[in-house]
Amino acid sequence: MSYLIKKERHKELSNLLNLHSKQYYIFDDPGISDAEYDNLYKELLKIEEEFPELKSETSPSQKIGASVSRKFKKITHSVPMISLDNAYNEDDISAFFDRVRKLSNIENVDMVLEPKMDGLSASLIYKDGVLVSASTRGDGVIGEDVTANILTIDGIPKKIGIQDVEIRGEVVMLKSDFQALNKQREEAAEKLFANPRNAAAGSLRQLDHRVTASRKLTFFAYSIISSKNIFKTQMEVLEALRSYGLVVSDKIALCKNQSEAFEFYKKIERQRAELEYDIDGIVYKVNDLLLQKQLGASTKFPRHSIAYKFPAEKAQTTVLNIITQVGRTGNITPVAELKPVTVGGVVVSRATLHNKDELDKRDIRIGDRVVLQRAGDVIPQILYPILEERPAHAVPFVFPMTCPCCEAALVKEENEVAIKCINLGCEAQLVERLIHFVSKLAFNIDGLGEQNIRFLYERGIIKSPVDIFSLEERNGELHLEDSEGWGTVSVKKLFKSINSAKTVPLDRFIYSLGIPQIGRAVSKAIANFLKTYGNFLECVKNNSEEDLYSIQGIGSSIVNDFRSFFTNENNKKILIKLGGDENSKGIVDIVNAESAEREIFSGQTIVFTGSFKNFSREEARALAEKFGGRTSSSISSKTSFVVAGENAGQKIDQARKMSINIISEDDFIKKIEN
Repeated sequence: MSYLIKKERHKELSNLLNLHSKQYYIFDDPGISDAEYDNLYKELLKIEEEFPELKSETSPSQKIGASVSRKFKKITHSVPMISLDNAYNEDDISAFFDRVRKLSNIENVDMVLEPKMDGLSASLIYKDGVLVSASTRGDGVIGEDVTANILTIDGIPKKIGIQDVEIRGEVVMLKSDFQALNKQREEAAEKLFANPRNAAAGSLRQLDHRVTASRKLTFFAYSIISSKNIFKTQMEVLEALRSYGLVVSDKIALCKNQSEAFEFYKKIERQRAELEYDIDGIVYKVNDLLLQKQLGASTKFPRHSIAYKFPAEKAQTTVLNIITQVGRTGNITPVAELKPVTVGGVVVSRATLHNKDELDKRDIRIGDRVVLQRAGDVIPQILYPILEERPAHAVPFVFPMTCPCCEAALVKEENEVAIKCINLGCEAQLVERLIHFVSKLAFNIDGLGEQNIRFLYERGIIKSPVDIFSLEERNGELHLEDSEGWGTVSVKKLFKSINSAKTVPLDRFIYSLGIPQIGRAVSKAIANFLKTYGNFLECVKNNSEEDLYSIQGIGSSIVNDFRSFFTNENNKKILIKLGGDENSKGIVDIVNAESAEREIFSGQTIVFTGSFKNFSREEARALAEKFGGRTSSSISSKTSFVVAGENAGQKIDQARKMSINIISEDDFIKKIEN
């Protein structure tokens, strides 16, 4: 039984790792942090160690990078660009040193330590000293031709004083250049890059080299490959790269033993947040190049090098100010405005302080030097103030007595931590509710992000969720396409997305209303219990508390919030306008929970391939399963049909050979809408 469970988990991990590799290498849009990816990968290796028969050529443990995007021409690497194995603690590093000693028969091997840049690996080919081509790592064997884009990067010489070599390095965006780029994009109302790595990868992998030229990139060189034995050590290589005019990191050390290496690792870890570029670890490399060749490589990793990854990153910065924000349920949250600092691959300038009690308990003051942490996509969190560095002018924050938006008196109910604004007309709450209503897990309306919601609200165009669905009808007077930041194409896409959103499952409809304490799980539980919108409406109108108490996991606190929400007549009116009642038809069609599980895709197995405009792969699978379908990651005789997105791969050819029906993303959506 254990084997079957592990086999299923291995398959699940393989699919996840392959998906996230593609997101990282092909789309430059990682869905999880490096630390989260590493944890999944380590779990996969542990299973393969226990059950070696599960390891195959298609396993993520045997792959490098991801396949090359079809947008670019291909370049085959003369020597594969294989990735490095990872170490996560001193025991892993000790094992690495032991392996090198055993394989080399040398007691103390000199190691060169270099920062592991968080960017995009690239290869430059020089013939007769002239730069002739450049490529990304790709899958390690074949890369993408980015020659035109590489030529736009300052610091990469077009000619060097050496014949016929390949120079490898990392393309990064310095933190200062990243902040400047995002500021430009913010002013132009364009989507911001999440972190410098995404910005660098997205900039280098542009089809129009003029876009790359408009963004400041830096290439850090770290390797020279030549058919001639020109250099004897890695340190000589680095000095030569500098002499050719290439940029080389100045955070490099030659260490004689493991103890020296560990000291350098800890030193750079302390300096990490202050560096001008992002790094996620330190690379340990055998200095002797001849010994490197003798040590060779395994299927996936060189034996002469390893990357010692840093733990979840912490950083120090200064609290410039503390402000308060109003949430959609009226909760007042203190927020620290920070001196910008990079932590966990993201430039952080704000961090939540949760609530007044937490703020008082931690005694965080304006002017304090603080330690903060960000692991993966978790919201940055201040761990503690550094009391020994507290300046004399630092003063405790005085929590306001009135709402920072509408100036209504704030209240704190008995046995509750939150301090609230209970003014239902408070504009800050109204805007936050609208943002929640159109969010991905609610009505999922593309084109109505936070910025556009605020734009439409401030101009009086949208004041309630009901107003969203009349936008197209009113556009004859509004002329949205003429407004700054909009255009004919974006407005058409918005109207299409609004019309698509008019059919919504009952659980997502309940979630979209923004009832306090009723998140995704509780919304689903209510929908599954009440089954239909009609029953939900009756529960609201009759104030049927006994119905809610019958649902597992729902207690008096949630019931009280539910009752209070619909005590407000305006909330009831919005509910009926959206969903309708016995006297009127609603604006939206709400799919009953009782029919959603068995309709449309019942008995069918669906395979999704490629990337989609309206949802992620996981969301597409969840949607298919919600409407009765079964999903699979592989094509077989049991496959009913394949949904093909952009950049669909070999599964399309496989489906055609097996005469399996292939439909588009739009066709899939139409099936659900119909």
